[in-house]
Amino acid sequence: MVALGFGANLGDAAHTIARAVREIETRGIGRRVAVSSLWRTPPWGRLDQPDFLNACALYETSLAPRDLLVALKRIEADLGRAAGERWGPRAIDIDILLYGDERFDDPDLVIPHRELLNRAFVLAPLAEICGDRQIVGMKIADALMRVDRAGLSIMHRGDGWIGREGGTTAMGETIELICKDGVKISAYRARPDGKPKGGMVVLQEIFGVNHHIRAVADKYAAAGYLAIAPALLDRVEKGVELGYDMEDRPRAMDLRGRTKIDETLTDVAAAIEAAKAGGNVGVVGYCWGGTLAYAAAARLPGVTAAVGYYGGGIVGMAAERPRTPLMLHFGERDKHIPLSDVEKIRAAQPEVPVFVYAADHGFNCDERESYDAAAAAEAELRTMEFFAAELK
Repeated sequence: MVALGFGANLGDAAHTIARAVREIETRGIGRRVAVSSLWRTPPWGRLDQPDFLNACALYETSLAPRDLLVALKRIEADLGRAAGERWGPRAIDIDILLYGDERFDDPDLVIPHRELLNRAFVLAPLAEICGDRQIVGMKIADALMRVDRAGLSIMHRGDGWIGREGGTTAMGETIELICKDGVKISAYRARPDGKPKGGMVVLQEIFGVNHHIRAVADKYAAAGYLAIAPALLDRVEKGVELGYDMEDRPRAMDLRGRTKIDETLTDVAAAIEAAKAGGNVGVVGYCWGGTLAYAAAARLPGVTAAVGYYGGGIVGMAAERPRTPLMLHFGERDKHIPLSDVEKIRAAQPEVPVFVYAADHGFNCDERESYDAAAAAEAELRTMEFFAAELK
């Protein structure tokens, strides 16, 4: 059994790592046995660079260690790895951490990896899939407890991120949108397989166009829509992609607090224009994006239908009448949005269908602790049927 470590902090790092994990099987290098969660980790060695994404995986392989190293280096090169400084930014890094119980100590190949017991960004994902494995008399799980784990967070729990990043029907890419006021922002675009049956603007939470929002866009693309997820924090800070732990939340709230609603809706309008290439345009938003979905339905042209999930700011604009069909979803255990606010929205807009689920804030996001699979599935079914009927 071979344990491999994966890391990247350039480009769409989650997509690249997922592809690297799959390529090892696709090329016949090894059979995948287990994959860790996808972790977000602070840089090591050189601190003036973006955070990394990291994961580990176990494989069965018939290749000798040096042949395995050659095969992995070929994958790195094919995925954009270029020569650079030690500990510097990289498109992809694949390390051989363990090779059964064997040990190697050559100039270009040391197994177990010489820094394995010192690096939390390796030990954390590795402990998920082989925590009881011993190295030099110490369990990997115990070694993790001895190192500094500050800044580590799980970006996607479990191994589902492998399939989502590698979907066969949707192909995601980063594009540039030029807004009406001349400002340029980035957006994630996912295309359907075949002719689109409509356009879909996916509006982010306060955490940026992160792995989860891209996965949502991919899901809409798989359902036949041309999906556009604009980076609504770009005017404040480019390239924001945060996780859902308590460490990232204050930064996310600060960034959101520095945005201006008129500018943000200008960005949403640019995404609507881009989504028109798919046909009639729907807008779906989550958390902050849920509030913006309501605002788009009330204020922006070009929207055919909109759905908002747990938008805390909707109550403040509930007097504004939506111009287009609108659907809203809330959680009855949401501490951020009391049910009294939901009732105010219902009273102000009685024609808008408002659904309340036995769930908490963020129940649709499978990367949050508050994820509720049953509520998410029910809301998604209603949403998909709503858009199918309205975007004809």
